Amino acid sequence: MNTGIVNQSLVAVRREPSESSEMINQLLFGETFTIIEGYKNWLRIISINDTYEGWLDSKLTDTITDEVADSHITPIIPNTLFSAKRDGGKYPIRLCPGSSIYGYKNGLFIAGNNSYQSIDNPFAETKENLNDEIVRTAKQFINSPYLWGGRSPYGIDCSGLTQVVYKIIGLSIPRDAGQQVMIGETVNFINMVQPGDLAFFDNDEEIITHVGIIIDNGRIIHSSGYVKVESLDHQGIYNSETQKYSHKLRVIKRIL
Repeated sequence: MNTGIVNQSLVAVRREPSESSEMINQLLFGETFTIIEGYKNWLRIISINDTYEGWLDSKLTDTITDEVADSHITPIIPNTLFSAKRDGGKYPIRLCPGSSIYGYKNGLFIAGNNSYQSIDNPFAETKENLNDEIVRTAKQFINSPYLWGGRSPYGIDCSGLTQVVYKIIGLSIPRDAGQQVMIGETVNFINMVQPGDLAFFDNDEEIITHVGIIIDNGRIIHSSGYVKVESLDHQGIYNSETQKYSHKLRVIKRIL
């Protein structure tokens, strides 16, 4: 099977090979995938990062050889929005935090068969411990609109937020909340939480439907309507505007 790489800021992964089909995920610039089959100008793929499957438009990707794929073993993950220009290109491309770039040195990097020059610094200067770095990174997404399947500051869903934030600090976790809840260690008491712990929420059928990142004892950042910080207690997320609980807490997991 062939390997592909995303060469645009964002590429929609759809349930079926059609522009009108539901977007179920997004791949960010530089993320790679295995091609299962082709249909017209569509590719059915499995993301190498998290084994998530779907269809994407082949025009927004490049096919790379096994040799090139092997040379892309360890990506460097930008933690801020930045612009870069492809070698020989006329216009820059705006890239999202969580993108994958390779061989970064003095502003130069590669993606697949192409070379790029970053126009601004893709890395924040502040370096903190991992727990605080998760919180600082997550706060960059505040006010990003909710988008089903989204994984960028321009639109992101709840599990997309947690996955991308953890990717930026160097940890790979599954795509969906129902998959993410299966990893890590359970935190039994809410007064024992640490910044960066993941809180999961369920519905009346006890199905995990939501996830957020705990900032500290009593606050959580999550994507619901848009990315925001709200109060969290042993019952769930409390909305101060409606004075009601919006999400029912199921379990807290520690990934770090």
